[in-house]
Amino acid sequence: MLCSKILVAYDGSNQATKSLEKAIDIAKTNPDITIDVLYTVELPLTPYVVENAFEDMQKSMHKHGDEVLAKAREMLTSIESDVRLFQEEGQPIHVILEHAAKHKCDLIVMGSRGLSGVKEFLGSVSHHVVQHSSVPVFVVKS
Repeated sequence: MLCSKILVAYDGSNQATKSLEKAIDIAKTNPDITIDVLYTVELPLTPYVVENAFEDMQKSMHKHGDEVLAKAREMLTSIESDVRLFQEEGQPIHVILEHAAKHKCDLIVMGSRGLSGVKEFLGSVSHHVVQHSSVPVFVVKS
């Protein structure tokens, strides 16, 4: 698999950790690969959140994202590749696809919970990314 920039969608879950491990394995074969690790902050779309409460929640979610990305950075110390950490707000499907396009990633690596049937069709971020991505998507199932 020839690629120069891998995007790993990472939320700290077991599935995401397995996908980061796969990206590390790929990078070990080619240290010139750049790995972008992307954590998405998905804020509620409700208009009924009090302004200060929304700001507090937003800060809390970004703080959690910082902690998750710190764990990812720790995992990535074993490789020589360039590593870039990103935290962006929005719906994960859109954020992942937009990041891949904007940063010219040529592979997306992400986890999947292994849902099946209707649950997978309706709720899987990985399913939607696979369907709409212009670059290959490597889905790591748990």
